[in-house]
Order: sequence, then C-alpha cells, then structure tokens
Amino acid sequence: MKGRAQGEDGSVLVLVLGLFAVLLVLVGVVVNISSVVLAKRSLASAADGAALSAAQALDYDVFYVRGPAEGVPLSDSGVRERVAAYAGAAAHDQPGLQMAGRVEGGYVAVVTATRNVGLPFGGWVGVADVDLSAVARARAPLVAAR
Repeated sequence: MKGRAQGEDGSVLVLVLGLFAVLLVLVGVVVNISSVVLAKRSLASAADGAALSAAQALDYDVFYVRGPAEGVPLSDSGVRERVAAYAGAAAHDQPGLQMAGRVEGGYVAVVTATRNVGLPFGGWVGVADVDLSAVARARAPLVAAR
C-alpha cells in the first residue's frame, strides 16, 4: 500500500482557511451594503415626512390676499420651523441627521436631509463611513368645497 505524496500535508487546511477568509469578506461587504441601503431608505422616509409636515405651513397673509385660487401658499419661516421640529423628533432614530427646508415657487415645500452613516465593517474595505442625502418635495392639496 502506497502512502500519501510527500510535501502535501495540510494543503486542504490552507484551502479551507482561504475560502473562509473570502467568505468573511463577502459577509462584511453584504452587511455594509445592507446598512447603507437601510439608512438611505430611512433618510428618504424622514425627508418625506418632514416635507409633508412642512406643506401644511400656510402663509396666512398671502392666502388672505390672493385666496385659494393657485393653491396653498407656504410660509418660509413656517416651513423651516416644521422641518426643524420633525428633524428633532427623527434624530432619535437617526444620529447625525440634518434637515433643511425651503419653499419653492411659493407653494412647494422642499426638504433636504443629510446624514453620515458609519459602516459596521468599514475597516475591512477601507471605507469607514458614507455620506447620504435625500430630497423630498410636497405640496398641500387644495380641494374646493361644494
């Protein structure tokens, strides 16, 4: 009976360790990508909510002068206040959340949200964190009474 070939002891162990290392790197990459995708969805959702809230910041002075013919006019200061209040409430779930609101065309609330997300396994791939941003627009619907 012939024995094993000389010099090949432990070669399977090296192959298994190499495949295990590749598997760990793939798991780290998938976790990092999932973290970024979930943070982006959460950021977009917060921006949408803030824009919907800001779209209700009626500018009473303009509304009383022009009436409801063109839509619901928005107040710049009211939009900023509503966005700041929404950002304060949402910051609990999203550390580092920054939001800014403005009025576009007098009737559309525009909210820009930004956030820096630290990657769970960022050191493995050389990228420690990612800057995310989302923009949302909302306009209050105006329905004429019948």
